[in-house]
Amino acid sequence: MGIVHGGVLASIIESVCSHATGIAVLQEGRIAVGQSLSINLLRPIVEGAIEVEASVVHRGRTSWVWTARVLDSAGRACALGQMTMAVREPPPGIDLPKV
Repeated sequence: MGIVHGGVLASIIESVCSHATGIAVLQEGRIAVGQSLSINLLRPIVEGAIEVEASVVHRGRTSWVWTARVLDSAGRACALGQMTMAVREPPPGIDLPKV
């Protein structure tokens, strides 16, 4: 149909928030896993680049909450998301990478 699929936008938001949380908590020897994702699709993206701006709004001991905006190449908001990340100890036997 010539537009970026909403699932792709959700995946991009989840990837950005998961990666940012994971890098931060890895320094503490912990892991981050996705707990919930909510996304509102505002306008279609039909061409150009996609940019994601994400900000952590809650950084707790066992969860982090992010808000994210997906922008088109004209800087217009095309999707808004909220992502909750669970922060946990790694399962037994899992060797985390050294930071």
